[in-house]
Amino acid sequence: MLPSPLAALRWRGASALRQMRSLTHGNDVTVAPVEMSSTAGYRLVGKTVRPARGGPFPGLVVSPAIHQGVAGLMGTDAVVSAIELARLGYVVLLHDPAGRGDSWGEEDFGGPEHQDDLRVAIRTLAADSGCTGRIGVLSLSLGIAAATGALTRWPELPVAWLLDWEGPCDRETITASGTRMIPAAGHGLTDEHYWSSREAVREIGRLACGYVRLQAFPDHAQPEELRHARRMVVAATGATWRQLNDHPRGHVPDRPAWLPGGPLAANGAILRKLATLRG
Repeated sequence: MLPSPLAALRWRGASALRQMRSLTHGNDVTVAPVEMSSTAGYRLVGKTVRPARGGPFPGLVVSPAIHQGVAGLMGTDAVVSAIELARLGYVVLLHDPAGRGDSWGEEDFGGPEHQDDLRVAIRTLAADSGCTGRIGVLSLSLGIAAATGALTRWPELPVAWLLDWEGPCDRETITASGTRMIPAAGHGLTDEHYWSSREAVREIGRLACGYVRLQAFPDHAQPEELRHARRMVVAATGATWRQLNDHPRGHVPDRPAWLPGGPLAANGAILRKLATLRG
């Protein structure tokens, strides 16, 4: 999901401010390249980012937003960076999904191929000797499609929780009721075969780990759209626990307290929630 030109300007300003803040930390993380292979045989490129000292650390795999991958998450183009995440005390695994960055294959917009890519990334991090074995998944915007697909297709994956930042739940919210068809070029809203694997609200009921949804008003991509947040939490009936923003776990109010809007507020909300989930 892509922001408006005005919203994009705000995000660039927030990115520059976060870059300046980052300069005060010095070399407190280490970065290493990772190469993986998908089930289809595609070369997948990734990186691990972890605190420079200590360990092992709990693990975090990022399911990136539309058109994002390693490059965006290593800098401050994304709502949160891998360096910010590692500074919380995580070993973070990033990857370029098929068709992005240096990975092979074709863009799949969260479909079965990207779900398999995420499965491979989670397995790779689980085998990392610097990871404690406790792993969480952070999905950013449309990254929720790959995240819910992977975690429900392969429920045996060693994932303790899924943190969903403002992910669109179905074809209507992904495309803004058919007005933004970039994630579905050549596929109309009636193409059931295409959409059935990309609608997170269909899959979330089979999620077998913890689930937390972060949602601000206004939404980062569709300012007036908030229904999808509550729908996702209500539908997560199989989760070991579920939470909307900072409401108590298991409580899904009719009138939720939404988080403040804007890129810096979103960045802070994600980092605070991840700090509480670190365990």
